[in-house]
Amino acid sequence: MLTLAIITKLLVMGLVTPWGDLINWSAGASNVLGYLSVGRYPPISVTGVYGPLEVMLAPFFWVWTKLPINHPPLTSLPLTNSTPAFSLSILMKLPSFVADMATGGLLYKLVRQMTNSERKSQIALLSWYCNPFNIYWIEAFGAMDAIPTFILVLAIVLGMKRRWFSCGICAAIAGILRIFPLLVFPFLFAQSKAKSWREYALLLSGFLLPLVCAITAMYKSGAGTLSMIASLPQGEYWLLDFLGVNLNQYVKLTPVLLVVQFFITIYYWRRSTLVQGATVALLTLFVGALPYGGYGYHFLWVSPLLSACVSLNFDELWVFIFTFVTASLYPPMIFIPLPSLSALEPLFAGAFFAAKATYLAKINVENIRPILNGKSPEHIQYSSVRHGLKE
Repeated sequence: MLTLAIITKLLVMGLVTPWGDLINWSAGASNVLGYLSVGRYPPISVTGVYGPLEVMLAPFFWVWTKLPINHPPLTSLPLTNSTPAFSLSILMKLPSFVADMATGGLLYKLVRQMTNSERKSQIALLSWYCNPFNIYWIEAFGAMDAIPTFILVLAIVLGMKRRWFSCGICAAIAGILRIFPLLVFPFLFAQSKAKSWREYALLLSGFLLPLVCAITAMYKSGAGTLSMIASLPQGEYWLLDFLGVNLNQYVKLTPVLLVVQFFITIYYWRRSTLVQGATVALLTLFVGALPYGGYGYHFLWVSPLLSACVSLNFDELWVFIFTFVTASLYPPMIFIPLPSLSALEPLFAGAFFAAKATYLAKINVENIRPILNGKSPEHIQYSSVRHGLKE
């Protein structure tokens, strides 16, 4: 199964020509490459929040420009069967493919560390590699969110090993590439359950170090100022939309739900792991983003965490399958121009929202069930196999 999954990924990556955001990322990498070639870091006013990822992709685009082939305008390449299109698709998808492979290895290692079970570790790995949702968005679409998602999973693996400084660094780097880990970090910090204040200090200092270095480097290079960095969300309409429904003129739904979930996690949870803390943070983010909800590839952030969760609690298989089936139907992964399919899209959207909310509720109930059953915390027994905690 593992071999077939990898072969499928390689075939999809090689046969699907560039389209959608992959062209936008290529254009961004080309723009960044132009600045770097003259010894300048691209300014924030040009790259927006995408600069760090575009810098990472610039070498792959540079390799494409050096191939002995024609290099037509990028706008002429989407879904065309030509050597330039295929070569660009493979090169620009290569970083996300590598991140995909590495994420599967990290999930195997994470679950093996938590359970010491070969079977559960294999379930986690295969549920990531064989998930059609992941194959479509990473290998066909070329979603670059796979890269910071891998770094966030690495942060969790390091945290489970109690390597808090490295954990904080990885969480911050993932947040620099994409903003979502910045919203997840408070949950990681709270669920770290460090044995001393020194460990909390290491986690926090590790998290702040890359952020301070990035801001300092941008300021010194003339790429941006603190005021420009602070105003970035206002210039990214998708981010403001992603924060969800307006509760009033000044308050959006998502931040409120994140605060409520954080309070529940801190005050009521009695059984938890870093994996579950990150999972509920991301699920709350995507549930609160209704009706905008982000693009389908944004759910890649939750996908590896749910793969770990379903391997730890195999009775969650039904909600795992339901979540990704509905995620694949809205928006449809296969664009079939059928009026009946378009008419059903609101149903698919509602089912996907319900699936995310169900998973969020299930994890919460699982962690506060002893309280709901009337048991005091001192009488709660923890399961090292199921929840990854020591007796």
